[in-house]
Amino acid sequence: MTGSWRLDIIIMVLYQITLIFSAQLLFVIFLDYMPQTYCTDDNFCYKLQSKCLTDYDANEPNLCPVNMTGSRRDCIVEHKTLYFYSAQFEYQQNCGAFYKVVHLSTVTFIGTLLGNIVLGILADKYGRRTIYFLSVLFGIPCLLISASVENVVVFYIFRTLIGIAISGTLTVGYTYAIEMISPDRRLRLFAMANWPNARMIQVLFAYISQEWTRTTFVSASISSLALPILWWLPESPIWLEQKDKYEEASRARKRIERISGVSADHHNNYEMVAFEKVTPKRILMNPKLRTSFLMILFMYFYVGLAVYITDLNGADMTRNLYLGQFLAGLVLSMAQFIIGMTEPYLTGMGRRVLFLFSQLIAIICYILIVICLYLNWKGSFTYLAAYTIAYASQSICLEAAYLSLVELMPTDVRATVGSIANICMKVGSLLATETQALKFTYEPALFFINLVFCSIGIVLVFFCLEESREADMKMVGQTAIGKIFAYDEEVTAQGTDSPPRTSETPAPESPLVIAEPVTATPLVSKEQLKIIEKNNARNKLIVEKPIPKKKEKEGPVEIPTPVRKQLENEKATSDESLKTMETGKKTEESKEVSLETKTGETNINVPKSLVKFAEEQKNSLADTQENDWTPLPSENKSAAKARDQLGKRPSQNTFSKYDNESEK
Repeated sequence: MTGSWRLDIIIMVLYQITLIFSAQLLFVIFLDYMPQTYCTDDNFCYKLQSKCLTDYDANEPNLCPVNMTGSRRDCIVEHKTLYFYSAQFEYQQNCGAFYKVVHLSTVTFIGTLLGNIVLGILADKYGRRTIYFLSVLFGIPCLLISASVENVVVFYIFRTLIGIAISGTLTVGYTYAIEMISPDRRLRLFAMANWPNARMIQVLFAYISQEWTRTTFVSASISSLALPILWWLPESPIWLEQKDKYEEASRARKRIERISGVSADHHNNYEMVAFEKVTPKRILMNPKLRTSFLMILFMYFYVGLAVYITDLNGADMTRNLYLGQFLAGLVLSMAQFIIGMTEPYLTGMGRRVLFLFSQLIAIICYILIVICLYLNWKGSFTYLAAYTIAYASQSICLEAAYLSLVELMPTDVRATVGSIANICMKVGSLLATETQALKFTYEPALFFINLVFCSIGIVLVFFCLEESREADMKMVGQTAIGKIFAYDEEVTAQGTDSPPRTSETPAPESPLVIAEPVTATPLVSKEQLKIIEKNNARNKLIVEKPIPKKKEKEGPVEIPTPVRKQLENEKATSDESLKTMETGKKTEESKEVSLETKTGETNINVPKSLVKFAEEQKNSLADTQENDWTPLPSENKSAAKARDQLGKRPSQNTFSKYDNESEK
């Protein structure tokens, strides 16, 4: 296991472990389990009318009469068999008026609803890994306590807290895994680490334990293995770069390289593209993002409703509880594995196509289920096959919705949008929990509800959902606003002039440089730049037109008479001054004398006025030399020689300064 596969496998294992904890959403099927029939102590066997053992009609005939043909004892054992000792069987809470409305599954979904409101926003603000880790750390003790208490009210409270933790492991954990796994292996790896595998593992735990408290303890123990793995892994570099934490992102990528066992070329300064921050308001203002956002919300709502109506009411798809639940997970797991392995070769099978195809199969299976219920074929192979395929197909729609969300929403708001979408799904799940009463009154109504919503959904997805296969999640919905060059502390690319920095080399004062270095190498490919330019054109801000200034009235300005006369006099005076200056200049030019200087080849003409000025300076220096001058100790031979030559004929060097001033 080498290369980037190593990290992908680690992320896959981590996600599968936390899915075992998240499968507490499905474990409510076992917690709420009640047999369809039961027998009293005096061997009166009856069919339950609800999930309460005392809710039966005593006037109904005994299912195992005394004068029956065959073995009455075997009949009593069959109708009194309890496949799983559930919390509902222990507490019998559904016999009360309040708990008939507020089911155990209801409070768990309320917890996930509350968690999604908060945790997605916190994950976008404080990081994926941080919230992911805290969710697992908070959820495992709540799971252990819920299996230890003996009071039904406290039990319901801790099941609500477990729901809050599950929202973190599902929503934030899925976002973290998607951002860490290589894009080209995304669907293939999730074909091996997925929800149906967690379902089958949970069914296996329940089958071995045969009792709800022991199964809960085993699930908590396995889930705790995620904590050291999360502690060891780095934060998502995609999130760090989006939050302008480029130095931390560089360290995270080096950590990923060490985990993967691969090395990549780095530069002391590397180029990155700075993007404009995306807010929920901008999603609503952008037509393309808004359409994708609204479609994802509707998909999550109605798919969650359909999946949980099918799942929560499927405990009796076979007489054996474990067989039906295990088959449902097995069929879904096999379907996801086949899809994941064939996806690289089926180039036309994107998220949208996968969703539409799966939804169509689910609609056909719902129709078959309704037909079987009307023909009283419940319990037959046809009913079992239609039910398991319907559940598997509808769950694949949910996986396609997950992938569409993370690939169509910008990084800045991905976890927030994921939380909002999961809120919509939990609303659908809560509505699904309230449909359980229809199972005892008119069961086909459950699947008529699914048919209506799924038919509407398949039409809307066909016309409105955008394809997102192999999307570059860093570029989704982004508008580039400039380039940033982040400093890489440790490594220099091979072939550059600057050597790697050692411990003796001082570190730079600032880890962030906003000037383009010579060895800068862009981290953005040509394809990404095309996406940026396309998004820039689409997301270009509308600039308000400036308000035109009022034009001043044009016309001659009236000047008072005294001021006008003064201006005219000043103009006449200035004209006379200019004429005088021009006359004087011509006179001076005519009086120039020729002064020879020994420069080798050059003769310089010096004005007469300048010669007179030089002679005056010469005389003053001579007087100073005779009367006031005293030699300085520091005077050298060259200075003395220059002083002695003052009385001689001036050289070009002596008058060079004056010549330059004259020429100017």
